[in-house]
Parts: sequence; C-alpha cells; structure tokens
Amino acid sequence: MTLHIHLTRVLRKLSNPWLHTTVLFMRRARSAANQGPYPDKESGMTMIEIAVVIALIAFLYSIAVPQFSLRTGSEAATKVQRVADDIRAAFDLAVLNNKTYRMAFVLATGEYYLEEADRPLHSLGDGKGGKDPAEEDEKAKNEEFDAVTTEYKSMAGDPVKDDKGEVIPGGNESPILKYRENARGPRWTRVEGLEWQDRTVGPYLLVSEMQAEHHDQKQLMTDLGETGRAFIYFFPAGYVEKSYIVIAFKKDRMVVDEDQKPYTIVTRPFLGSAEVNSGTVEIDVHDLKDESGQS
Repeated sequence: MTLHIHLTRVLRKLSNPWLHTTVLFMRRARSAANQGPYPDKESGMTMIEIAVVIALIAFLYSIAVPQFSLRTGSEAATKVQRVADDIRAAFDLAVLNNKTYRMAFVLATGEYYLEEADRPLHSLGDGKGGKDPAEEDEKAKNEEFDAVTTEYKSMAGDPVKDDKGEVIPGGNESPILKYRENARGPRWTRVEGLEWQDRTVGPYLLVSEMQAEHHDQKQLMTDLGETGRAFIYFFPAGYVEKSYIVIAFKKDRMVVDEDQKPYTIVTRPFLGSAEVNSGTVEIDVHDLKDESGQS
C-alpha cells in the first residue's frame, strides 16, 4: 500500500501526457490485486505489477528530462538576448540624457543593474584597473573623502549674494571648491525604473568571466567571489566600452556546467549594440583598431 501511494505521488510531479494513463493503470492493478476469494483482505502489489510501474516511470523520465533541458535552453537564450538588448538601451539612455551610466554585473548570482553618475564623464582615462570596487567599499570611500575635505567648504568662504540677499549662481567660483569637486569621484545611484528592475540571468545561468576596456585583465567569477561585481561604462558622446561577457550554465553554487556550451556577448563600442555568440569568445578589449568603422 505504501509503495503504491509513493509511486503515485512521484508520478503526479511529472508534467507528461502519459501521467493520467499510468495512474489509471496503477489504480486498476491495485483493484485487481484486491479481488479474490477474500476481497476485504488487504493485498500488496505483485512483482509483475511493480515491474510494469517502474518501467513506466523510467519511460516517463526519458521523455521529461529532454523536455526540461529544451525548456531551460530556450529560457537561457531569451535571458542572454535580454542582456544584449539592455546594453543597447543603456547606450541610448546615455546619449539621450547626456549622462554617464554603468552596468554592474554580480558574476556569481547573474544579477545585473544599471547605475547613473551624478555628472557626465567623457572617459575613464588611460589607466587600467584590476577589480571593480564592491558596493560597500565604494560607499565607504566616498564617506571618507567627504569627512577629510569638509573643511574645504569653510575655507572657501560664504557664497556671493546679490542686493536681495539671494545667492548668485556661480558667484562663488572658489578654486578650493573646484578642486574638491574634481578630486572626488562621481557618485553612482541605481536606476530604479520599472524597466530596470529584477534583472538577472539566473537561476540556471551565471557570468563566468567578463572584461571591459578599463580592466587590465579578465574578471573571473572564481576570483571575485559571491558578491564581487564588474562594470561596463556608457558615455554620453555615444560610446560603450569594448567588452565581452561569458554567460555559462550553472551546475551548482559558483560552479559552471562544463558539459553545456556557454554564450558570449560582445559589445560594439560606437554602435552601442551587443552581439550574442555561441561558445566562449575572448577578445582583446584594448584593441580598438577599426572599431570606429564598424558597419
């Protein structure tokens, strides 16, 4: 009795057109097993009945597993294409709003989001860096800068006012305040619009590696850890960093499924578009030769 109930529950979890037929067969087999000279006596399933049921379960699994793989593969392709579309959307936002944006990827979880700077940046300079800062580290650095340079405001003196006592815009162009403003880095805030919420390639995918122009080497998920992130920058002049992103299937927590082919997204800097490629495609993000002549 217990085995019959257990097998029935297992079959109910399978999404398969043969489910109804299998359960009906089990019920009839059970009913037949209880028939005989003593119909009120509880009888177990025969070995033949158990063998038939196990064979049916094996058949159902042989159908259900390929269907599951096909479904996850289709979902994966959709999510990867969405990342490529979001890169194009961020490029357009930077141009239309005359703002600098960056797309932050948390590699281990597959989460990504868009942030905007509080002032336009036209480049990141010639220097190349290693790891991008964690969110809490960047916040702590900004707070430390504010604390150290607070006295600059008092050194600059009071703002210039007109006869009515109103502050004249730009009337206190103190070189001290200008230096402070230029010395501090931009402040980044997350774009909270509905179209940018809940962005992720999970739960079946993660970002195994990526690299943008401002990185001196590729950013590996295994090096960055569970919360490490990497950026791609978008500039108001109409430019997205040359970069590539490898999106792989996840086998386990922070473990890539090597048996399944990953996807690689490659950005096209001056067009603002992103191409999706099958397999791992590593490019030299610092080689901008012929990029301006893309077609």
